[in-house]
Amino acid sequence: MASVGGDDKGAPTVHVGIVGLGGGASDMIPAFVQHPHIALTAAADIDKGQLEKFHSEFQGETYLSAEALCDNPHVDVVYIATPNQFHVEHALIALEKGKHVLVEKPMTLTLDDADVMIQTAKRQGVQLMVNVKHSFDPHIRQIREIVQSGELGRLRMLHYWYFADWLYRPRTPEELNPSLGGGVTWRQGPHQFDILRTIGGGVVRSVRAMTGTWDESRPVVGCHAAFLEFEDGTAATAVYSGYDHFNSRELTFGVGEARPPSEASVYAQGRKTLRQLASGEAETALKQAQRYGGASRAARAPRRSASWVLGGPLVVTFEHGDVRLTPSGLCVYGDEETRNIPVSTETDGRHGIVDQLYEAVVNGRPPSADGPWGKATLEVLLAVFASARERREIFLAHQVPTPNERA
Repeated sequence: MASVGGDDKGAPTVHVGIVGLGGGASDMIPAFVQHPHIALTAAADIDKGQLEKFHSEFQGETYLSAEALCDNPHVDVVYIATPNQFHVEHALIALEKGKHVLVEKPMTLTLDDADVMIQTAKRQGVQLMVNVKHSFDPHIRQIREIVQSGELGRLRMLHYWYFADWLYRPRTPEELNPSLGGGVTWRQGPHQFDILRTIGGGVVRSVRAMTGTWDESRPVVGCHAAFLEFEDGTAATAVYSGYDHFNSRELTFGVGEARPPSEASVYAQGRKTLRQLASGEAETALKQAQRYGGASRAARAPRRSASWVLGGPLVVTFEHGDVRLTPSGLCVYGDEETRNIPVSTETDGRHGIVDQLYEAVVNGRPPSADGPWGKATLEVLLAVFASARERREIFLAHQVPTPNERA
């Protein structure tokens, strides 16, 4: 493993290499850049033009393969941001080279592959983390603190519903291929289920769910509705529709605020935009614009993940109150009063997970989004598919509590 260096003040610097300069990397690069003790050192991609942009901006080394990047002795952490079907391959290359790994969600497409990644990281003595960045959003962390404090009594229910135009935004062919981890449930479910597990303490007992594939022109799951029961009896519902009719941001921000201005120029009006495209190549070109250095992305410009988190509604019910997300924080409806808890928007979930990555690598502090946690969220996701296919309740066997509550 590369040795972590230090800056002129003695604070250790962690050097990060990125494998895959797509939309996920574009979202994360600003958080890496804004951390005072993280340096972007290298990138690997099959697009030479994007590698040139990366080198121009960060003066980092560039490679056409994950293997070549992982041979760089100056890289401490490899951030895997390639398409879902490549996560396990690229993560294992990095882990076997003794690199710490931050892998995009979902960590893999199978539980067996998740086990191999976890075991390899343990054998190599390195950190393995999964980038469930929305679970690190300050709003979500604040709700979890309310749960742990007991100030509103026991947690009873969680309801997280999201309606958007995911299916009709520009997509790559693999995003529309279910066998490659495409569709709403594979792409957005990990965030939604991970948020519910984070608030609820982690251990889901069972799942009953349905999924829908309702548009032959986009032959992939476009929605799901799931009921999750935690081991302690807490109930949760997760609903996601990407079919571009109603946008549930209206329930948080009001009519007319269905999409953040920063996204409006990229996604325009979902179905309408796709109907106007002349070919699949035109859709691919729009998608390309969202990759690192694309016309729709500024590498150092922050894109607040809170806009996704606040696209709920998310309502959390306790014995003595309800809590819901608001644009400025949280609204708490208690037995005696209603009050607002402001939540800072100076940072978002990306910054939270980057901070935890740094602490794990430099100080050996166990991360909450580690391999077993990522595997448990993957198990929920796979249970949603199994329950929808078999039309029955699926019981889970690989759940873990939040790290600070593990034995």
